[in-house]
Amino acid sequence: MGKAGWCAMLLAGLILCSCVTPVLQRSFMDRGKRNPDLAELVANPSGHLGQLFVFGGIIASTTVTREGSLLEAVYVPVNQYGNLGSEPTPSRRFLALYREGVLDPVIYSPGRQVTLAGTFMETRPGKLGEMEYTFPFFQVTEIYLWPKEPKVYYYVPPPYYSPYPWYRPWY
Repeated sequence: MGKAGWCAMLLAGLILCSCVTPVLQRSFMDRGKRNPDLAELVANPSGHLGQLFVFGGIIASTTVTREGSLLEAVYVPVNQYGNLGSEPTPSRRFLALYREGVLDPVIYSPGRQVTLAGTFMETRPGKLGEMEYTFPFFQVTEIYLWPKEPKVYYYVPPPYYSPYPWYRPWY
């Protein structure tokens, strides 16, 4: 391949890489600290008050209150574009308050995934089942609800395994 071919491939690669955009506004992605250590926020809340963080979660519940819509979610780390990591962090939950409207609990239902930019406000006591729990509390600046993953059904054509190998109903 000549010099022109290599230049064309390099240009095509640069164009493709530039098409990757974050799910949140770039200003929030640049200013916010990604993937906060929630245990550190609970242990030292005063050292992080007012900081902007970018992270993800799997919704456990959505409640509409007088203050706004309150999400309780399981923490999931995100990459530089806001895409969720593969595994949620075990036993780390947070509360996020969205004041700019109503997040409908039917749409923002348990199990749905979100990426959000939020300002750390405080820690709040609560319960996780019957256990006392301290939640890091964020005020949402921007939120992105990930689309539902479609259910995939696989068709297995005959012949397939049968517990009765001598019985062949298709003969």
